[in-house]
Order: sequence, then C-alpha cells, then structure tokens
Amino acid sequence: MPKGAVPARLDDVRGLPPVFIATGTLDLFANEDIENARRLMNAGVPTELHVFPGAYHGFDGVPTASITKVYKAALDEALNRAFAPTK
Repeated sequence: MPKGAVPARLDDVRGLPPVFIATGTLDLFANEDIENARRLMNAGVPTELHVFPGAYHGFDGVPTASITKVYKAALDEALNRAFAPTK
C-alpha cells in the first residue's frame, strides 16, 4: 500500500481534505484516532471528531442501538455539509 494511502503515515498532512473521525471510548484504537485528529487539526485540516462514550470498535454494526443512530445522524450531517451545493 502506498504511504500516501494512509494519512497517519504521512510526514506532512497539511492540505488534506476535511476529515470525519468517529470512535468509541472502548475502541482499542480510540487513542490513535484522537491523536490522529489532533495532528490533522494542528496542521489546519478541517477535522470533525466524535468520541462516543461506552462504544466499542464496530459499534455501528448494531443498527438498532441508540448510539448508532446518533453516530449515523452525525455522519449524515457531515456528508450533507461536504456535498451540499454551494449557493
């Protein structure tokens, strides 16, 4: 896999497009996700970070869970902002 295919492997992340990151407090990768978001923000990359209390890795695989509904609403809002037509 090319180095640039994974932003966390880049030496310089300036200029990357806006990022949406969602993780749970029980996710094994939560600290890495949060640190990656901090790095992106420090580089001026528009970054939206959501940390869901009590959520584990893959929590969104339970579609009926209330936390999944909150996550999906946040994701839908971010996608709508990203792809909304400009006036």
